[in-house]
Amino acid sequence: MIASTAFSVIFLLVIITKTSSMDLAGAKKVLIKPLYDVPHVENQNSAPKITVSIYYDSLCLDSVDLFKDQIGPNLAKFQKYVNFDFVPFGNADKKLFEGKWFFKCKKGLTECMKNKWQACSIHVLPSKLQILANYLVCYMSSTGERHSGYQCTRNMGLYDEYYGKIKKCFINRELSDSLMVQYSNRTQSVLPRSAQIPSVVINGVYNENEQDEAKYNIANVICKYLHPKPAGIC
Repeated sequence: MIASTAFSVIFLLVIITKTSSMDLAGAKKVLIKPLYDVPHVENQNSAPKITVSIYYDSLCLDSVDLFKDQIGPNLAKFQKYVNFDFVPFGNADKKLFEGKWFFKCKKGLTECMKNKWQACSIHVLPSKLQILANYLVCYMSSTGERHSGYQCTRNMGLYDEYYGKIKKCFINRELSDSLMVQYSNRTQSVLPRSAQIPSVVINGVYNENEQDEAKYNIANVICKYLHPKPAGIC
């Protein structure tokens, strides 16, 4: 009887231990930071914010121009009304081989590496106060430079707190690959195959008629979705 009771207790302890281990493993997966936290950015205005998602890749000249000529000049103007959300995958392809992901970009390995660096930047940098958006504008404006990620963190005073974290994410293949896979899935689920890169998507809905206008006048496209329209801006 005593032996039977002891066996039951030991068996129960084994089950509890295994269950706890499984719970901890699941918790680690749940605690991975989302790709973007813009829906949770504190609203600075009484009117609800809209989300403007930018689907792009790092070395596409049209993507670079969009950041330099449209996003950058309009960040401060619309920060009270817009959550900017960034998806750096573009027209790349992905393939799973022997348990590892491999990516192929239109402009080669360098573009894939720069996309991945930006994915890690999005994962690490806070989006409040447009810190992330301004960093990506800086990065995209200097993609031709070899160490643009380093230079932009230096120029913006972000180096001490964030550069090491971005680099750690970048060299962690499991983490950085998982970010790229999620961005790939988002791109494929939101954009039709006919969509061009870059594409600007408002509140998660792709509108083909607005794409050309957004590339040359993103402020006008944003203003269509703001109600009431802010005086002096729209």
